[in-house]
Amino acid sequence: MRGTPFFAAALLASASPLAAEVPMAIAASGHATVPVAIDGVGTFDFVLDTGASESALYDPFVAEHDIPVGESEDQLVGQTGAVTVRIAALPRVTMDGHSAEGIMAAILDARPDGVPLPGIIGLDLFGDAVLDFDLPRGRAAILESGTVPEGMEEAESVAAAPTLGELLTIPVHIGDVEALAVIDTGARKTRINWRLGHLIGLDPSTLDAGETIQGATNMPVESLEARIADVRFGDVTLAEAPVLVADLPVFEAFGVADRPAIIFGMDWLEAVRMVIDFPERRVRFAVTGR
Repeated sequence: MRGTPFFAAALLASASPLAAEVPMAIAASGHATVPVAIDGVGTFDFVLDTGASESALYDPFVAEHDIPVGESEDQLVGQTGAVTVRIAALPRVTMDGHSAEGIMAAILDARPDGVPLPGIIGLDLFGDAVLDFDLPRGRAAILESGTVPEGMEEAESVAAAPTLGELLTIPVHIGDVEALAVIDTGARKTRINWRLGHLIGLDPSTLDAGETIQGATNMPVESLEARIADVRFGDVTLAEAPVLVADLPVFEAFGVADRPAIIFGMDWLEAVRMVIDFPERRVRFAVTGR
């Protein structure tokens, strides 16, 4: 994510009738991707990321497609730290019939896992709309704000609050502990901080090593892994759920380092459909199976 001035720079618009939905696939990296068209360049499978206030391109993709990069730079804040990045002004970008012009995309270094993803699509494309993120069915849709998709009418509407870069947060309960969760579909695995870990009784001496978290900035942070019980958000209860535990720098950036906090990732949505109305700041969840 970058600062809010760049978030405001993109001109968001529905330039054509919204499509019914687009397929959502899981890339070799484990991320959820959707087809995104860039005028004059082509259509490619981008990571669909509610945890990115602005979109980004990976440097190998920029080089392969001769995308012009300006001289301006900006600070990119990722889960594991902040780096200075170059910026590319993109032509019209479209997903599911929903378009934006003036997107200022950060240029990211090549992924350390070698997966040739083109980039990340963030709130500067869909932050003025409803995002229907249906991982169990492998599809996504962008709808007009105020729309409640079919099948979600009875789901509880959870009030969300904005944090850095206008990312949305919701309350999540683990047992009798309440935590603040940033909704981040760009995170393959959910992360919690140690403030929350200690409150729910996790002991670092008893946990196995988790994966190395690198995020968009490729700055490694080690984690521990655990399974936690009785996770509740909206109408959904997960009897058991996986987490990585680490005090990531982004918790400080979000201003929640001193309180129980979660980066709510894709693994908690394997059997759950999620619908986010960004302008209304409302989120609905429904268990639909897999």
